Amino acid sequence: MKKASISYAKAHLSALLKRVREGQTVLITDRGTPVARLEPIANADWDARMRSLVQRGKIKPPKVPLTWARFEALPPAPKVRPGTSLLDALLADREEGW
Repeated sequence: MKKASISYAKAHLSALLKRVREGQTVLITDRGTPVARLEPIANADWDARMRSLVQRGKIKPPKVPLTWARFEALPPAPKVRPGTSLLDALLADREEGW
């Protein structure tokens, strides 16, 4: 198992994550004392998890999948005038629809 100090982990996080993607575990230490462990996620079945959340009523699946073309076609974020409440801008945007 690779050990890395907090300062090393901050400076080399990408390299450490590469090791984790390759299946290794990295122990993060603070002055020699272990404080965290980076390890690969074991066979996460995200599709099964999403189906489970839908079945339990926690989430609703999209009516139409969000493709890149649909994402690019979304309107730009509303511009909020200085001094205007962001909540008021959001509510006004919802009333206008898109």
